[in-house]
Amino acid sequence: MRLRAAVALITGIVLIVPVPAGALPKGTKVQTYQGGLSFPIDMSWVKGTKKIFFTERGGKIRVMSGRKLLKRPCINLGVRSDGERGLLGLALHPNFKKNHFLYAFFTDASPLQNRVNRYKVTKNRCKHSRTIVDGLDASSGYHNGGQIEFMNGKLFISTGEGHSAGAAQSTSNRLGKILRVNPGGSIPGNNPFGNAVWSYGHRNPFGLAHRPGTDLLYETENGPSCDDELNLIRKGRNYGWGDGYSCGTRGVGSDPKGPMRRYSSIIVPTDLWWYSGRLDALDNHLLMGDYNGNLHSFKMRRNGTRVKKERTIYSTGGILDVAKGPGGWPYFMTSSGMFRIVKK
Repeated sequence: MRLRAAVALITGIVLIVPVPAGALPKGTKVQTYQGGLSFPIDMSWVKGTKKIFFTERGGKIRVMSGRKLLKRPCINLGVRSDGERGLLGLALHPNFKKNHFLYAFFTDASPLQNRVNRYKVTKNRCKHSRTIVDGLDASSGYHNGGQIEFMNGKLFISTGEGHSAGAAQSTSNRLGKILRVNPGGSIPGNNPFGNAVWSYGHRNPFGLAHRPGTDLLYETENGPSCDDELNLIRKGRNYGWGDGYSCGTRGVGSDPKGPMRRYSSIIVPTDLWWYSGRLDALDNHLLMGDYNGNLHSFKMRRNGTRVKKERTIYSTGGILDVAKGPGGWPYFMTSSGMFRIVKK
């Protein structure tokens, strides 16, 4: 993600209070859920409870119980957080209430690498670390990817190409890819290339979300000076990024696939979420944040493979994450706070 300049601007900033854009669903409002946060990037809600786990870029996995932010983090990881590195992704195992497994994508400071670890949460503490994926190159400091998402019992992991466009077109490495592994880290036998690679030709995939009960996996991707994207991820597909890429095209390599949505003027798309909840006006919509500060809502065709309508429903400071949370409302995070859309 294009965070180099953004991070510099945000260092030391205080809570950004969202300013209405006038397009919220009728009868709703944005409510501050928790302020004073330190560059949160990703959150996961324990369904049916009031508990939320979220990452802070500097290495802490924080725990919220209702609106109470626990003083002690679940864990404070030794991350390297310059450039676009840091603690970037978080996911709870689908059976979290039984096995208490939490997964995190982060830039390990020593040895320097991007990796995914699994922890068992006991009394709000992350313990019993297990390596799921490691050895992902983090030397450039940029284009790390960093999102993780469970779908149909498998863990999907987004990786950037580390400023090496050519790496994205090679299916024998793990850079510029969407990876797919079993919950314990082994490689599923039906992956398309005999390794962890599920799709390739990605520049810097930042967001991942799936439509529950389906195999529809959506991804946001940061382009160069053009072509930020919303993509539908399919097994074995080439999404076109690589040496010689030209703006406005499907891309390079074998049979490249174009995006569902292309933004020629950059918006810096971040994370997204397929929302199904008590807010009827947004039920079964795909919600996406961007670092320009817009919250997008996509109404999809019935089969979920095409966008029927897109609109901006809110504008604020840069939005880093979108998710469902306590009460069944849609939640989003900026660099310093967590907010939700509720009925008036």
